[in-house]
Amino acid sequence: MSEKFPAQGYKDNVLADCFDDAKQYFLDQYVAVDRAHAVMLAEQGIISADEAAALLRAIDSLDLQKIRDAEYDGSVEDLFFFLQREITAGCGDPDVAGKLHTARSRNDIDVTIYRLYLREQALDLIDACTMLRRVFLALAADHHDSLIPAYTHTQPAQPSTLAHFLLAMAENLSRDIERLRRAYENMNRCPLGAGAITTTGFDIDRFRVAELLGFDGPTRNAYGSIASVDYFTEFLGGVAALLINTGKFSQEFLLMAMMEFDVIRLPDGYVQSSSILPQKRNPVAVEHVRAIASKALGQTLGVLTSVHNTPFGDINDVEDDLQPLIYSATRDAIRAVSLLGHTLDAAEFNVERLRKRAGENFITVTELADTLVRRDGLAFSKAHAIVAECVRQATDAEGVITYDMLQAAASATGHELSLTAADLEQALSPENFVKVRSIYGGPAPEETRSALDEQSRIHAEDDAWLARKRQQLTESAKRLDDAVTRGRI
Repeated sequence: MSEKFPAQGYKDNVLADCFDDAKQYFLDQYVAVDRAHAVMLAEQGIISADEAAALLRAIDSLDLQKIRDAEYDGSVEDLFFFLQREITAGCGDPDVAGKLHTARSRNDIDVTIYRLYLREQALDLIDACTMLRRVFLALAADHHDSLIPAYTHTQPAQPSTLAHFLLAMAENLSRDIERLRRAYENMNRCPLGAGAITTTGFDIDRFRVAELLGFDGPTRNAYGSIASVDYFTEFLGGVAALLINTGKFSQEFLLMAMMEFDVIRLPDGYVQSSSILPQKRNPVAVEHVRAIASKALGQTLGVLTSVHNTPFGDINDVEDDLQPLIYSATRDAIRAVSLLGHTLDAAEFNVERLRKRAGENFITVTELADTLVRRDGLAFSKAHAIVAECVRQATDAEGVITYDMLQAAASATGHELSLTAADLEQALSPENFVKVRSIYGGPAPEETRSALDEQSRIHAEDDAWLARKRQQLTESAKRLDDAVTRGRI
């Protein structure tokens, strides 16, 4: 004889874990949804004021800590039914308690509580991103004139500045924040009222519920409210881009901290000594950034893989078992970004060593070729060939391009150059290399100062946006409390 639903094996392997997850993540959200729904039902005249008062008193009398401590015993299917049982006990009248579920379904409740939880995480992640960008901008402000060797294909390429390098990371973060902000705006729509998938025949007010829960408004299409998952896939896409950037940033700073490079000193509180090697300053904080970001990216990709070919409808694939992975990925993203910001906040750069390396390995010779083009009208391909020959000879000699070497290389191609020895020295100077690259996006100090001003304005706008969204949620919580207080009287 077969077991009735839910069978013990289903309880042990599905329901118990989902119950624990729901307690951890969604208890407060369930309560908020119940309160807002009861208020709206009363305001719309779907239930009486006395019924609403009894429901609201029962909801507000729930012992949330006792519920959090409760172990799954199989007596109810999930936390939803557990709460309904507790509310029924608090009401004392099962008929009144049963009216709470008028014009709603677990379908629209679930996708609402998921959004309620995720939007808080989204704001926390954006906050962490702004903190890291603030660190980048502060460091950049101190280093407009600090020369560095810039690398392509992991090889020294051209001189740049620390400000140019750090502002590149800040701009990456600005785009990450923009993506996360856009995802938040799309996420912050209330599905409650969609019912199982087609709304309801009751005259509910979805806009009121959305207002009480701090959403910008209700979702438009009820079918899509239940079937769509892009409220979290769009967000996770932004998280994935952020994590890739974070991993790349951490790799750069790890290389810079290697003794072979030795151009950044991380603060003592974020490096670890060795149990056996007294000389070690292990950059463990940045290593953890890289590891946590990689872990979070793996979780993110796991979520996206799990939903990419699922049906367009209400399905368990995108619900109880998957949602915690979304939150874990986001939490780890917050950890990685925040840790990198704290680690770099008091970091010091060896600007003298960086300046020296900005003039080594012939990385200024692009400007020498450019100078030949400007001064003597050579085609760049010809100037490139002349300079390349000089580099070849200098590599085989003493590592210095001389004036005679340059003139001989030019003569071999049938050209006489007007450059003087002083012109050659200037053309090979890393300071001059950076100075002349003053066009939009370049490393010249006047341009990086302009870019810093631009990023500072964006930073201020993001801070203001974040404050507004936090305030919106605070005000909506008070609005709901006030409505509940009135309804309980």
